[in-house]
Amino acid sequence: MNLPMFREFREIYDKSGITTLHSDYLKRMAIITALTFVSTAVLSTIVHGHILRLPVLKLISTVFLLSFTACGIMACVLFYYPYYRRNQMRATIESGLVYTLSYMTVLSAGGISIDRVMQRVSEIEENPPLKQLSQKYMVDTQLLGFDVSAALKDISRRSPSEAFSKLMNSVNNAIQTKGDIKDLLMYEVERQLQNKRDRMKREMGAQNHLGEIYITLLVIAPILFILMLTILSILGGPQGASTILQLTLFIFFGIPVMAIGFLIILDMVLVGEE
Repeated sequence: MNLPMFREFREIYDKSGITTLHSDYLKRMAIITALTFVSTAVLSTIVHGHILRLPVLKLISTVFLLSFTACGIMACVLFYYPYYRRNQMRATIESGLVYTLSYMTVLSAGGISIDRVMQRVSEIEENPPLKQLSQKYMVDTQLLGFDVSAALKDISRRSPSEAFSKLMNSVNNAIQTKGDIKDLLMYEVERQLQNKRDRMKREMGAQNHLGEIYITLLVIAPILFILMLTILSILGGPQGASTILQLTLFIFFGIPVMAIGFLIILDMVLVGEE
């Protein structure tokens, strides 16, 4: 499929680090969504037909509505997963890139070629996405017969991090122009250190704001809401039963939902931080 949406999805998938082939992933998506539709239809038919005993027309409409809804939700989740993985890998790469660059600089200062540098990185790197990309470089050069330039371009294209892609392109340009890789890596280390300092300052400010939001929404607000409902139940007299129901729903449903929402926001803001 050459539609722009599918081309963009393929680019995101290639940078997500998922080891399954793109075509196999699409086949699994189709199978899982079909199974979701069928299983939801069967369960819905059992519940609404044999237990709730809905009329035939209402039963059919209800079953199809629930099945299509579940199928659509599953398809959206499977489409979103590579995007989520790409963002996770990008954040993980950029959080540890400065340390990998420092190690590469030390190796290049000793006169080691880029092939040996990438081999050492693939052997001892602890950052999973960087290790995976360096191993892809070794596969390209040692198994697939790529030259250094083609292998660097390949991992640059597959990298979810724009900073790492630019670094590999710069290394490739330095090799092509017979430049000094050591000076390039030293400059990149200094630049990445400064970027990391700036990023840490921004993240500390974001954490302070998130802490204030957490205390306001999940500590103070629930206490005030519970006190308000309790006072109203005392003053209202006959409304006590409904107040107890509201308190029960708020405590066992409202607060957990708010907490889950806050965790999702926290993961989006501080993704990849250790």
